[in-house]
Amino acid sequence: MNTSQNPYPEFLIDEASGIEVPDNRYKIWAEGYEAGRKSKQIIKSVIRTQNGMVLVFDDRGEQLPEYQGQYEQVRLRLLKDAPPGAVFSHAFDDESGDLVVPREEW
Repeated sequence: MNTSQNPYPEFLIDEASGIEVPDNRYKIWAEGYEAGRKSKQIIKSVIRTQNGMVLVFDDRGEQLPEYQGQYEQVRLRLLKDAPPGAVFSHAFDDESGDLVVPREEW
């Protein structure tokens, strides 16, 4: 977790006792920062299978289940959200294997 930009101190000194205590604002900011970082996953590859299921992977090779499903149900959202560099392909059981297609034809 990158907390170097966290504007809050990790600990405060209790004025009455002089004891160092955790600053809850630090933890809340760090958790929010991490959640925001995770939500910025970038669609890198989209594969439509022969049975109409769509598999979607990010730039780290991890699946993005929120984009996966039946082609008819996820197609428009994927075309809208995928960046220009995303690779769209078909994975059909024929001799051609994975077939990369332009996003307009996907």
